[in-house]
Amino acid sequence: MAIYKMVGDKERLDKVAPSSFGQEGVLERSDLQRLLREQPEVLEEDLFIITEEFSNWEGSGRSIDLLGLDATGRLVVVELKRGETGEHADLQAIRYAAMISTMTLQQAIDAHRQYLNKRNRDGDAEVEIARHLEKNEGARFASEKPRIILASEGFSSELTTCALWLNETGLDVTCVRVQPHRSGSELLIETSQIIPLPEAQNYLVRVREREEEQGKERDSIMGNFVPGGRTFSDRINSVEESVRETATRLYEWAVALEQYELAVLSTYIHNERCNLLVGLPTGNNPCPIRVYMADSVIRFRPDYFTAYAPKSVSRLEALIGRGIEGHNHSFGVPFDKINEEILAILTQAYREANGRPADDAPEPAISENSSAQS
Repeated sequence: MAIYKMVGDKERLDKVAPSSFGQEGVLERSDLQRLLREQPEVLEEDLFIITEEFSNWEGSGRSIDLLGLDATGRLVVVELKRGETGEHADLQAIRYAAMISTMTLQQAIDAHRQYLNKRNRDGDAEVEIARHLEKNEGARFASEKPRIILASEGFSSELTTCALWLNETGLDVTCVRVQPHRSGSELLIETSQIIPLPEAQNYLVRVREREEEQGKERDSIMGNFVPGGRTFSDRINSVEESVRETATRLYEWAVALEQYELAVLSTYIHNERCNLLVGLPTGNNPCPIRVYMADSVIRFRPDYFTAYAPKSVSRLEALIGRGIEGHNHSFGVPFDKINEEILAILTQAYREANGRPADDAPEPAISENSSAQS
C-alpha cells in the first residue's frame, strides 16, 4: 500500500515516494538497530529489550540482533535486515530461537545487567524485568518456545511461505515490513505487520490454544506412549512395597532383552497407570507382553506368541497353566505367579521371534505338579 500526503486545504493527495534505507544512508546496526532498540514499540506494543547482539553460547560466533520479552513474558528473537530479508534469515532466526530455548530467568537478568552496564544506563536489571512482567496480569518468563520477529524492508514469497508454514506447525513467527518513504526533506518510516495479518492474529491464537487444549484432552483420555522403559522404572518406588521387587525384576529382564536387541521397550502412561510394553523389533513392533504395574499383572497376547514363536507356545502353555494357541485375546498372570522359569521361557520365545539361536537360553524343566500336569 502507498502513503499519500494531503496537500493544501484538503485539495488533493500526493503520493509519497517510497525509498530505501540504502538510498537514505541508513545503516543496519548503528542506525536501524539502535532506533528500534530505543523504541521497540515500533515493532510490537509492550516489547521489552533484554539485550542486543546476544551471543552467549559456545561453538558459534553468531549473535541475535535484539533479544526481548513480549507482553506475556515469552522470549522474542528479533532479526533485522536493512534491505530485503536475506535468503536464510528464517533458518538463522530458528537457530537462534533453539539456542535460547533453555535460557533461565536468571540468565536473562544477567544479560540485561550487562546490557545496561555496556550502555552506561542506571537501573536494576532484575527490577526492570519484574516490572515488565507485572504490567500484564498472568505474564511470566517463558523460554521454551521463543517467538521470532523478522523486520525488513521487504520479504520474498519464499520467506513468507515459510513463515506461514512455521506458524501452522506451532512456532510463532511475525514478519514486520519497515519501509522508508521520502517526502521533501522528511524521511517517513512505515511499519506494517504482514504475517500474521493483525486482523487474523487473535483468531489464529484462539485456534492454536484450542488445538493445544484438545491435544491435552486426548492425552488425558487416551494416555500417551513414551519411548524406552525409564519412565516405568521411575514409577516403581511409587507403588505398594509388596509389588516393587517383582516390578523391578520384570523391568531388569525387559531391559536385558532390549540390550540384546530382542525387544523394543516403551511405556504407556494414563493418569496414575504406568505400563511397560515389551515389543518385538520387527515390522510394526507387535507387543506380546505388557507389564501392568498398578494391577500387579503381566498380560500376554497369545496370538503374537503363536505367530512369532510357535515352538515356545507349548512350553509357555505348560508353565502358565492354560492353552494359548488360537486365542487372540490377552490374559494375565499375577506378579506372585511369575518366577525365573517363566522368564526363561519368555526369553526363549523372544529369541525365537527374532530368529536367534536358543542354545544359550535357559532350559527350564516342567515340574510334575505344574498346572499343565494337574
